Amino acid sequence: MVPTEFISLLGKGKPGPAYFFRGSDRFLHEECRAAIVASLPRDLREWCLAEIEYQPGRLARELEGASQMPMLGGHSFLVFSDPEDFKHASDPDYDALQAYLDRPSSFATVVFVAVEPDRRRRFIQLLEKKAPVVEMLPQSGREAIAWLRGHLQKAGVEIDPELAQEIVARFETTPDAPDEAKRPGVNLLWLRTELEKLLTAKPGVKRLERTDLDLMVVFREEHEIGKLLAAVAERQFGEALSQLRSLLASKEPETLLLWYIGDLFRQALKSGSQPQYARVGWGRRANPFSTFEIAPRAARNYSRQELAQALRLVRRADLGIKSSWKDSRILLEFLIWQIIAGKTAERLTDSEIPAPAAEV
Repeated sequence: MVPTEFISLLGKGKPGPAYFFRGSDRFLHEECRAAIVASLPRDLREWCLAEIEYQPGRLARELEGASQMPMLGGHSFLVFSDPEDFKHASDPDYDALQAYLDRPSSFATVVFVAVEPDRRRRFIQLLEKKAPVVEMLPQSGREAIAWLRGHLQKAGVEIDPELAQEIVARFETTPDAPDEAKRPGVNLLWLRTELEKLLTAKPGVKRLERTDLDLMVVFREEHEIGKLLAAVAERQFGEALSQLRSLLASKEPETLLLWYIGDLFRQALKSGSQPQYARVGWGRRANPFSTFEIAPRAARNYSRQELAQALRLVRRADLGIKSSWKDSRILLEFLIWQIIAGKTAERLTDSEIPAPAAEV
């Protein structure tokens, strides 16, 4: 199943009992989550949406909530995610998942979210067998062009097909590592960000022209985000904080920065368990600003426990930023401090929390 099919089912009010979101495209993950939120009445979202960080051995207890009718009625969603893609799922968790999927609740939809799951593990195989898989793969050029034209149409803006193709080509990416599970595609998260900046800069525009391309910042050549990741990998708090504030001042989306930080530690965990992963080669020129090249440095400077903890901290920050009442800038600075200091939120004292960034 592709994400548009899942979103269409939600729009029709016909969600299934369970889904498995699988893939690395952050934009599509966000689109599906936004569709889940939009499908719930605003005054019921607090009661009908639970975003749960998976912990081994607790799945049976968590799934009990799906079998209970929501307090205010309606349909509820339980979204399970794990920074390590359910790698440590226990036998009791497997049994609990199998029992639930054999007799799912009519009151709820459960969603399991993974980026690069190990498909050899039986917990993942069970999800793939029993729940519809929603593939979160990078969009092809053709799919991205269709999305771009549809997005502009909703805003009342026209664009020539040739120009749409040229814009999309500027945001095409290739995987950092030679992994068959990944494919080249278009970074729609960044494309959407730059497109919204352009429309904000030209209020009332009815048609995009070729001259408008000069207003679009394309990717910052990976360099600026790469500098942030390098500082985090080397545990240089002052440099990391400076790079973070510079990126935020340039209006880079917080969710995109979080995704790159999370991907750094995800790849670091992989490089730590696969020594050959850090080797430069593969018939391509090394890019020192690539997450693929920076990840082995993080693997050297952080213990495996710290790498896994960093992924959990990124997940918590992501949920916090999605809460409108929280200051995303402070949360991001706090996240960088927690990761580099190697401390969890519970261990930090008030005097150790960094001061809020000054407004630029």
